[in-house]
Amino acid sequence: MYLISSTALVFSKLTFEESLKRLKEIGLDGFELYNPFFYKGIFQGTLSFDPDGLKRAEELADSYGLKITSVNAGNNFVQKSRDLFESQVEGVKMCVDAAARLGTPVVRVFGGEPSEGKTEEECVRAIIEGFKLAAPHAEDRGVALALENHGRITNNVDILLRILDEVNSEALKVNIDTGNFYWYGYRLSEVEEIFERLAPLTVHTHMKNGTTERKEERRGIGEIRFTPLAEGDIDLLKVVRMLKEKGYKGVISMEDEFEGWTTLPQEKVIEILKRDVDYLRSASETLTS
Repeated sequence: MYLISSTALVFSKLTFEESLKRLKEIGLDGFELYNPFFYKGIFQGTLSFDPDGLKRAEELADSYGLKITSVNAGNNFVQKSRDLFESQVEGVKMCVDAAARLGTPVVRVFGGEPSEGKTEEECVRAIIEGFKLAAPHAEDRGVALALENHGRITNNVDILLRILDEVNSEALKVNIDTGNFYWYGYRLSEVEEIFERLAPLTVHTHMKNGTTERKEERRGIGEIRFTPLAEGDIDLLKVVRMLKEKGYKGVISMEDEFEGWTTLPQEKVIEILKRDVDYLRSASETLTS
Protein backbone atom coordinates (compact mmCIF):
# COMPACT_ATOMS: atom_id res chain seq x y z
CA MET A 1 0.00 0.00 0.00
CA TYR A 2 1.35 3.41 -0.96
CA LEU A 3 1.59 6.35 1.43
CA ILE A 4 -0.64 9.26 0.36
CA SER A 5 1.11 12.62 0.44
CA SER A 6 0.53 16.13 -0.85
CA THR A 7 2.05 19.47 -1.65
CA ALA A 8 1.08 22.20 0.79
CA LEU A 9 0.33 24.82 -1.87
CA VAL A 10 -3.33 25.03 -0.95
CA PHE A 11 -2.41 25.99 2.63
CA SER A 12 0.40 28.42 1.77
CA LYS A 13 -1.21 31.31 3.67
CA LEU A 14 -1.00 29.40 6.95
CA THR A 15 1.92 28.93 9.30
CA PHE A 16 3.86 25.70 8.95
CA GLU A 17 2.19 24.09 11.96
CA GLU A 18 -1.28 25.23 10.87
CA SER A 19 -0.70 23.69 7.44
CA LEU A 20 0.26 20.39 9.08
CA LYS A 21 -2.99 20.42 11.07
CA ARG A 22 -4.92 20.83 7.81
CA LEU A 23 -2.94 18.12 6.03
CA LYS A 24 -3.61 15.71 8.89
CA GLU A 25 -7.29 16.69 8.90
CA ILE A 26 -7.73 15.68 5.26
CA GLY A 27 -6.30 12.24 5.99
CA LEU A 28 -2.78 12.34 4.59
CA ASP A 29 0.21 10.24 5.57
CA GLY A 30 2.82 12.81 4.58
CA PHE A 31 3.69 16.08 2.88
CA GLU A 32 6.29 17.76 0.70
CA LEU A 33 8.65 20.22 2.40
CA TYR A 34 9.37 23.45 0.51
CA ASN A 35 12.77 25.15 0.55
CA PRO A 36 12.70 28.83 1.59
CA PHE A 37 15.57 29.64 -0.82
CA PHE A 38 13.13 29.12 -3.70
CA TYR A 39 9.80 29.73 -1.99
CA LYS A 40 10.45 32.58 0.46
CA GLY A 41 7.48 34.93 0.43
CA ILE A 42 5.17 32.38 -1.19
CA PHE A 43 4.66 30.24 1.88
CA GLN A 44 4.01 31.94 5.19
CA GLY A 45 4.79 28.64 6.85
CA THR A 46 8.18 27.86 5.28
CA LEU A 47 10.82 27.11 7.90
CA SER A 48 14.55 27.71 7.76
CA PHE A 49 16.67 24.93 6.23
CA ASP A 50 19.43 25.33 8.80
CA PRO A 51 19.87 22.42 11.28
CA ASP A 52 17.50 23.98 13.82
CA GLY A 53 14.83 24.60 11.19
CA LEU A 54 15.04 21.06 9.83
CA LYS A 55 14.92 19.63 13.34
CA ARG A 56 11.81 21.71 14.03
CA ALA A 57 10.20 20.47 10.80
CA GLU A 58 10.90 16.87 11.80
CA GLU A 59 9.53 17.36 15.30
CA LEU A 60 6.33 19.00 14.08
CA ALA A 61 5.82 16.34 11.40
CA ASP A 62 6.25 13.61 14.01
CA SER A 63 3.83 15.32 16.38
CA TYR A 64 1.10 15.13 13.73
CA GLY A 65 1.98 11.63 12.60
CA LEU A 66 3.12 12.86 9.18
CA LYS A 67 6.12 11.84 7.10
CA ILE A 68 8.23 14.29 5.06
CA THR A 69 8.05 12.52 1.70
CA SER A 70 10.13 14.91 -0.41
CA VAL A 71 12.00 18.18 -0.33
CA ASN A 72 10.86 20.58 -3.05
CA ALA A 73 13.18 22.83 -5.03
CA GLY A 74 11.71 25.52 -7.26
CA ASN A 75 14.83 25.90 -9.37
CA ASN A 76 15.08 27.50 -12.80
CA PHE A 77 18.40 26.86 -14.55
CA VAL A 78 17.57 29.24 -17.42
CA GLN A 79 19.05 32.48 -16.08
CA LYS A 80 20.39 35.73 -17.52
CA SER A 81 23.71 35.61 -15.67
CA ARG A 82 26.22 33.00 -14.58
CA ASP A 83 25.91 34.09 -10.95
CA LEU A 84 22.15 33.54 -10.97
CA PHE A 85 22.58 30.16 -12.67
CA GLU A 86 25.12 29.04 -10.08
CA SER A 87 22.87 30.18 -7.23
CA GLN A 88 20.15 27.89 -8.60
CA VAL A 89 22.57 24.96 -8.64
CA GLU A 90 23.57 25.70 -5.04
CA GLY A 91 19.90 25.91 -4.06
CA VAL A 92 19.31 22.41 -5.42
CA LYS A 93 22.36 21.14 -3.54
CA MET A 94 20.96 22.74 -0.36
CA CYS A 95 17.75 20.75 -0.88
CA VAL A 96 19.76 17.56 -1.38
CA ASP A 97 21.62 18.15 1.89
CA ALA A 98 18.32 18.76 3.69
CA ALA A 99 16.80 15.59 2.25
CA ALA A 100 19.83 13.56 3.31
CA ARG A 101 19.66 15.01 6.82
CA LEU A 102 15.92 14.24 7.05
CA GLY A 103 16.27 10.74 5.61
CA THR A 104 14.00 11.74 2.73
CA PRO A 105 14.92 9.99 -0.53
CA VAL A 106 13.64 12.54 -3.07
CA VAL A 107 14.15 16.17 -4.04
CA ARG A 108 11.53 17.37 -6.52
CA VAL A 109 13.21 19.62 -9.08
CA PHE A 110 12.28 21.72 -12.10
CA GLY A 111 14.31 22.35 -15.23
CA GLY A 112 13.65 25.90 -16.26
CA GLU A 113 11.41 28.17 -18.27
CA PRO A 114 11.85 30.03 -21.58
CA SER A 115 13.75 33.29 -21.26
CA GLU A 116 13.64 36.32 -23.55
CA GLY A 117 16.60 36.33 -25.90
CA LYS A 118 17.35 32.61 -25.51
CA THR A 119 16.50 29.91 -28.02
CA GLU A 120 14.84 26.69 -26.89
CA GLU A 121 18.13 24.87 -27.47
CA GLU A 122 20.01 27.33 -25.25
CA CYS A 123 17.42 26.80 -22.52
CA VAL A 124 17.72 23.03 -22.76
CA ARG A 125 21.53 23.20 -22.68
CA ALA A 126 21.37 25.33 -19.52
CA ILE A 127 19.07 22.78 -17.84
CA ILE A 128 21.39 19.92 -18.79
CA GLU A 129 24.41 21.81 -17.43
CA GLY A 130 22.58 22.59 -14.19
CA PHE A 131 21.81 18.94 -13.57
CA LYS A 132 25.31 17.82 -14.53
CA LEU A 133 26.56 20.07 -11.73
CA ALA A 134 23.89 19.10 -9.17
CA ALA A 135 23.45 15.37 -9.84
CA PRO A 136 26.86 14.19 -8.50
CA HIS A 137 26.04 15.89 -5.19
CA ALA A 138 22.79 13.92 -5.06
CA GLU A 139 24.51 10.67 -6.06
CA ASP A 140 27.02 11.05 -3.23
CA ARG A 141 24.22 11.45 -0.69
CA GLY A 142 21.90 8.75 -1.99
CA VAL A 143 19.16 11.22 -2.90
CA ALA A 144 17.14 11.18 -6.13
CA LEU A 145 16.41 14.34 -8.10
CA ALA A 146 12.85 13.93 -9.41
CA LEU A 147 12.51 16.14 -12.48
CA GLU A 148 8.92 17.28 -12.92
CA ASN A 149 7.20 17.79 -16.25
CA HIS A 150 6.43 21.42 -15.56
CA GLY A 151 5.92 24.54 -17.63
CA ARG A 152 6.82 25.06 -21.27
CA ILE A 153 10.04 23.07 -21.61
CA THR A 154 10.01 19.83 -19.63
CA ASN A 155 6.36 19.14 -20.45
CA ASN A 156 7.72 18.26 -23.88
CA VAL A 157 8.37 14.58 -23.19
CA ASP A 158 11.11 14.32 -25.82
CA ILE A 159 13.02 17.19 -24.19
CA LEU A 160 12.46 15.66 -20.75
CA LEU A 161 13.93 12.34 -21.87
CA ARG A 162 16.79 14.08 -23.67
CA ILE A 163 17.75 15.86 -20.44
CA LEU A 164 17.82 12.57 -18.53
CA ASP A 165 19.81 10.90 -21.30
CA GLU A 166 22.45 13.62 -21.62
CA VAL A 167 22.91 14.12 -17.88
CA ASN A 168 23.24 10.33 -17.57
CA SER A 169 23.09 10.18 -13.78
CA GLU A 170 21.55 7.50 -11.61
CA ALA A 171 20.36 10.34 -9.36
CA LEU A 172 18.25 12.10 -12.00
CA LYS A 173 14.81 10.54 -12.34
CA VAL A 174 11.22 11.72 -12.94
CA ASN A 175 8.38 13.24 -10.97
CA ILE A 176 5.27 12.55 -13.06
CA ASP A 177 2.74 15.35 -12.79
CA THR A 178 -0.32 13.64 -14.22
CA GLY A 179 -2.13 16.86 -15.12
CA ASN A 180 0.69 18.86 -16.65
CA PHE A 181 1.15 16.87 -19.86
CA TYR A 182 -2.59 17.31 -20.50
CA TRP A 183 -2.27 21.03 -19.72
CA TYR A 184 0.60 21.23 -22.23
CA GLY A 185 -1.71 20.06 -25.02
CA TYR A 186 -1.12 16.34 -25.47
CA ARG A 187 -4.13 14.22 -26.40
CA LEU A 188 -5.56 12.06 -23.61
CA SER A 189 -4.36 8.87 -25.31
CA GLU A 190 -0.89 10.38 -25.70
CA VAL A 191 -0.80 11.28 -22.01
CA GLU A 192 -1.49 7.65 -21.10
CA GLU A 193 1.29 6.48 -23.44
CA ILE A 194 3.71 8.99 -21.89
CA PHE A 195 2.96 7.65 -18.41
CA GLU A 196 3.87 4.16 -19.62
CA ARG A 197 7.16 5.44 -21.06
CA LEU A 198 8.13 7.34 -17.93
CA ALA A 199 6.96 4.88 -15.27
CA PRO A 200 10.25 2.93 -15.05
CA LEU A 201 12.08 6.23 -14.44
CA THR A 202 9.62 7.63 -11.91
CA VAL A 203 10.49 8.10 -8.23
CA HIS A 204 7.78 10.59 -7.24
CA THR A 205 4.34 11.71 -8.40
CA HIS A 206 2.05 14.71 -8.44
CA MET A 207 -1.51 13.52 -8.94
CA LYS A 208 -3.53 16.16 -10.77
CA ASN A 209 -6.50 15.96 -13.12
CA GLY A 210 -8.34 18.06 -15.66
CA THR A 211 -10.94 17.99 -18.37
CA THR A 212 -11.55 19.31 -21.86
CA GLU A 213 -14.12 18.68 -24.56
CA ARG A 214 -11.28 18.17 -27.06
CA LYS A 215 -9.78 15.11 -25.43
CA GLU A 216 -8.26 13.61 -28.58
CA GLU A 217 -7.12 16.82 -30.25
CA ARG A 218 -3.82 18.62 -29.87
CA ARG A 219 -4.62 21.85 -28.05
CA GLY A 220 -2.83 25.01 -27.03
CA ILE A 221 -1.07 25.21 -23.68
CA GLY A 222 -3.51 25.62 -20.82
CA GLU A 223 -6.66 24.71 -22.74
CA ILE A 224 -8.05 22.45 -20.01
CA ARG A 225 -9.88 23.01 -16.74
CA PHE A 226 -8.32 21.43 -13.66
CA THR A 227 -10.74 19.33 -11.59
CA PRO A 228 -10.84 17.34 -8.36
CA LEU A 229 -8.88 14.13 -8.87
CA ALA A 230 -11.84 11.79 -9.37
CA GLU A 231 -13.64 14.08 -11.81
CA GLY A 232 -11.15 14.62 -14.63
CA ASP A 233 -10.49 12.82 -17.89
CA ILE A 234 -7.39 10.97 -16.67
CA ASP A 235 -8.04 7.64 -14.97
CA LEU A 236 -5.74 8.11 -11.99
CA LEU A 237 -6.66 4.74 -10.48
CA LYS A 238 -5.38 3.17 -13.69
CA VAL A 239 -2.21 5.27 -13.42
CA VAL A 240 -1.56 4.04 -9.87
CA ARG A 241 -2.06 0.43 -10.95
CA MET A 242 0.30 0.92 -13.89
CA LEU A 243 2.98 2.44 -11.66
CA LYS A 244 2.69 -0.53 -9.32
CA GLU A 245 3.08 -2.95 -12.24
CA LYS A 246 6.21 -1.08 -13.36
CA GLY A 247 7.77 -1.43 -9.91
CA TYR A 248 7.14 2.06 -8.54
CA LYS A 249 8.22 2.29 -4.88
CA GLY A 250 7.56 5.94 -4.05
CA VAL A 251 4.57 7.71 -2.55
CA ILE A 252 1.35 8.81 -4.22
CA SER A 253 1.46 12.56 -3.74
CA MET A 254 -1.20 14.94 -4.94
CA GLU A 255 -0.95 18.48 -6.24
CA ASP A 256 -4.65 19.19 -6.33
CA GLU A 257 -5.21 22.41 -8.30
CA PHE A 258 -8.92 22.03 -9.05
CA GLU A 259 -10.83 25.09 -10.21
CA GLY A 260 -11.41 27.31 -7.18
CA TRP A 261 -8.70 25.80 -4.99
CA THR A 262 -7.42 29.29 -4.08
CA THR A 263 -10.80 31.08 -3.94
CA LEU A 264 -13.37 28.68 -2.51
CA PRO A 265 -14.14 28.81 1.24
CA GLN A 266 -11.58 26.78 3.19
CA GLU A 267 -14.26 24.36 4.41
CA LYS A 268 -15.21 23.52 0.80
CA VAL A 269 -11.57 23.09 -0.20
CA ILE A 270 -11.00 20.70 2.70
CA GLU A 271 -14.12 18.73 1.77
CA ILE A 272 -12.83 18.26 -1.80
CA LEU A 273 -9.33 17.37 -0.62
CA LYS A 274 -10.70 14.75 1.77
CA ARG A 275 -12.62 13.13 -1.09
CA ASP A 276 -9.52 13.12 -3.25
CA VAL A 277 -7.38 11.56 -0.51
CA ASP A 278 -10.02 8.83 -0.12
CA TYR A 279 -10.03 8.34 -3.89
CA LEU A 280 -6.26 7.82 -4.01
CA ARG A 281 -6.28 5.64 -0.93
CA SER A 282 -8.89 3.38 -2.51
CA ALA A 283 -6.56 2.91 -5.48
CA SER A 284 -3.66 2.06 -3.19
CA GLU A 285 -5.69 -0.36 -1.09
CA THR A 286 -6.97 -2.31 -4.10
CA LEU A 287 -3.37 -3.13 -4.99
CA THR A 288 -3.01 -5.20 -1.82
CA SER A 289 -6.44 -6.86 -1.85
